[in-house]
Amino acid sequence: MIYVTNGNESEPLVYLSSFEMKQEIKGDFSISFNSVNDEKNVGHSILTEESIVTVDDYDYRVKQMKETRTGKQVTALSTYFDLIDTRRNDIYGGTRTFNEFLNYLFKDTGWRTSTDFNESRFIENFGENNIVALTNALCQVFECEFEIRKNNLIHFSKKIGGDYDAQYRYGHNVQALSKNVDTTKLKTYIEGYGHIDEQNGGQVFVSYLSPNADKFGKREADPVHDDRYTSPNELLDHLKSVLTDEPEMTFEMDSIELLDKELGERVWLIYEPLDIELQTRILSQSKGFVNGQLRTVKVTLGNSLPKTTTDILISQKVEIDENKKITRSKFEQTNDRISMAVETIGESIAELELTDKEIRAEVKDNKDSISKLTVKAEGIEANVSDNKKNIANLTIRADRVESNVSGLDSRMGQAESSIVQTNNRITLETRGDNLISNINVAPGNVSINADKIDLNGAVIANGTITGRSSISIATDATVGNNLYLGQSGGEKSVWFGSGATISYNGSYMNLSSPNVRLDGNYNEINGYNTIYGTLNVPSTTNIVGVVRAESSGIGLSYSKGNLYVKVNGSTVGRVELT
Repeated sequence: MIYVTNGNESEPLVYLSSFEMKQEIKGDFSISFNSVNDEKNVGHSILTEESIVTVDDYDYRVKQMKETRTGKQVTALSTYFDLIDTRRNDIYGGTRTFNEFLNYLFKDTGWRTSTDFNESRFIENFGENNIVALTNALCQVFECEFEIRKNNLIHFSKKIGGDYDAQYRYGHNVQALSKNVDTTKLKTYIEGYGHIDEQNGGQVFVSYLSPNADKFGKREADPVHDDRYTSPNELLDHLKSVLTDEPEMTFEMDSIELLDKELGERVWLIYEPLDIELQTRILSQSKGFVNGQLRTVKVTLGNSLPKTTTDILISQKVEIDENKKITRSKFEQTNDRISMAVETIGESIAELELTDKEIRAEVKDNKDSISKLTVKAEGIEANVSDNKKNIANLTIRADRVESNVSGLDSRMGQAESSIVQTNNRITLETRGDNLISNINVAPGNVSINADKIDLNGAVIANGTITGRSSISIATDATVGNNLYLGQSGGEKSVWFGSGATISYNGSYMNLSSPNVRLDGNYNEINGYNTIYGTLNVPSTTNIVGVVRAESSGIGLSYSKGNLYVKVNGSTVGRVELT
């Protein structure tokens, strides 16, 4: 049943002539017919420009109409082409899967999509056009086709239609209503140049010689230069797809054997005038009503372009360093983000992402070593880590720079060091084994905190050294003038080892040692002095001045042949010596 819809009205079209539904593998899909002006043809009156005609669950919008007194001549396109009036004004470029691009294109359009493949490709600045134009561009990049199906479904495939190994001989079991043979673009040899390895040198190179060179000779096509191809096999497939190594042929046929074929179906055709056997396709179908049923009445048969790798035998030459690492890259672009990545498969990958808020870069390898850099308006952050769990961080702000290194130490476990710098302070700190050491540098002060501080070499200190810690010196210490023990009361001591000390308890100075010797030319003891214990003066020792003792106790003195005895400084007797 055929009916027309115009606004809220829908009516059947029952009197039609010259009806043709034509569909091509390029995506074109249209109908044409004559509507008879008859009162029983109730839909005729609402059949106008931009009205919708529905045939076999396909919708078509009237785009061309010629009206006469007896009827209307109509050409209508599939409503898929209404999407020409729907734009995608944002950017969705970069490396994405085919399904991701489809979701972007057909979201909220009322159309559904299906596909039998899902590859990734790079498309720069994808968007800013109508959906039909973007769909054609997408198919060109992914080298695929689409078919408009019933109920607003669009199916995408590398090649629509099947391959059932059907074979026909031109002029015998198939006849042509018309034919066209063109050898203008015929080439049989092509070279391709792919990705250039700037680091290690070399370039992917592939050459392809078609088997048809035996029939037509070697005809060299322009070389292909495309840096996107890093694999020789992928480049080879691309060369075969762009090379026209067979005459371009189209045959319009109405042979009954071909009318049950699918759109796009592959058909082998033996063409004896050129002595070739080539795989052709059903390039278009024309349907009409036969006994009230919609059936295929005519097909166009033509070359199969591009061919697959399983078509006919090939001769190929691949020149590439087998040890060369295969690399790939991707680029994604939206209105608010740009992402780029380059990968050496199995070894390393570098990524860069830009938004209006930050720039983020990251490089990592298969050994779990990762370097990251994040740049924002308020600062910069850098991070480097390796598979040994060592991590280094650097943070830069307008008022602060901080660096940090941490890792696992075999002796101390988790260890960490950091440097923090501001406009008025620098702090260096290390942590490990529950110990913390740090140095703080400020305009008027430098502090060093550690369990142990080693100073090796000459140390020069100008100014006063103060503190409440002990100083242990293994060799010698030299003091320029005075040595002061303590700034307040309490016992003060100088220890010499083996129990020998000089100490002061606030009242007495104590000189303590198993043996004490005053070994000077002149030794003086002033003040009130008390000797406890035994004072042993050997007979050989000369004592000078004892007889002039003027102190309390017994004293002896000699003068003019007399030996005087004194008690508490007063003479109590004398002995005349003869």
